[in-house]
Amino acid sequence: MKVAIIEPNLVDYTGHYYSFVSELKRGFEELGDEVEVFLPKNSQTEIQGAKLFLPPIRSIQKKLKKLEGYFSFTKETLEFRKVIKFAQQKNDLIVVSTAEDKRILDALSTIKIKIPVILYFHTLELFWDRKSKSIRLFEIFNRITKNNKSLYFLSAMDFESAEINLHIPSNYKLYPRAPYPLNYPFRFIEGVSPERFLIAYLGAPAKQKNFQKLYEVIASAPEDFGFIVQCNTPPGLKDPKILDLIKSLKEKRGEKVILLESSLPKESYFSALKQSSIVWCLYDPNWYRGCISAILLEAWLLGKPVITTRGTWMAKQVEKFGGGLVFENLDTQEILRGIERIRADYARFSAEAQAAGRILYEKNNGLALARFIKEVISK
Repeated sequence: MKVAIIEPNLVDYTGHYYSFVSELKRGFEELGDEVEVFLPKNSQTEIQGAKLFLPPIRSIQKKLKKLEGYFSFTKETLEFRKVIKFAQQKNDLIVVSTAEDKRILDALSTIKIKIPVILYFHTLELFWDRKSKSIRLFEIFNRITKNNKSLYFLSAMDFESAEINLHIPSNYKLYPRAPYPLNYPFRFIEGVSPERFLIAYLGAPAKQKNFQKLYEVIASAPEDFGFIVQCNTPPGLKDPKILDLIKSLKEKRGEKVILLESSLPKESYFSALKQSSIVWCLYDPNWYRGCISAILLEAWLLGKPVITTRGTWMAKQVEKFGGGLVFENLDTQEILRGIERIRADYARFSAEAQAAGRILYEKNNGLALARFIKEVISK
């Protein structure tokens, strides 16, 4: 089978776009399939044979006037339309690995699809609320499914929210609990107490990851707590508070704060994870109630406990498996006491984390998702 993977956001190694695409590609290839990958024109990642055909992700996003934004959206939608039509002529299956992109959905609504198309949603819940932009997406979904019977909607999440269930029409081909492909660490390592106690924040600085609270925790932490912080500025970041916090953190760099100021290739990413003692997953539940975190899964594979916020997907995993702590609120001193509690019983927390990581990896890998997709389209 010939497979096309379309990823509109993969420009560097920040986030998990790279691991998702590269691992899914590997999974299909293990099953004997031919795979081609379509990425933005300004992508700097190294994926063999990738075609840089998609609209570029802008490194600096100015605020466009309404008319300018309309023309820009229309132009990029037409570019996606051209790529999808091209991919469909040469392949037996298309996988859109990040389907929360209005340009792709709008493009699909204007094309008669002749082969199966997988739309993988990472944050499905955000697109079924009552906000006005969701009405637009809902209209697009209706247009897509009216004319195209070979579209399949996948998500790693359970559809637990009553609001989600109320808003999803019954004729949609929805498949929850799909595998989420993870980067495979170079080797599983036994959980041991690190020589230096380091709390790691990995991934781009973001409000929804409570980057400001991280800064407050660093400022209040005792001297024997160290931090590894990834603080590269991702494309399109324009939040002045986050930009100011990045600037302030750079002034604190030293023995206590290790800064990673560029996007991390696979080797560097896992190197940072291996150095860490605890991994920060204190994310906003409004964003992460319906969103999986690959960072938690990869941390657990290496026996690293996590700290999480109640109401998130990550907190549910900790409540089920152990391997960390769940915080009801984000009081700085309470967080520091929790970190100290993990340090005092580190061997137990680490062993729980690694055991959970091995269980979850059996499902969440590229080969598992490739098989899941093939089973879905064969029904």
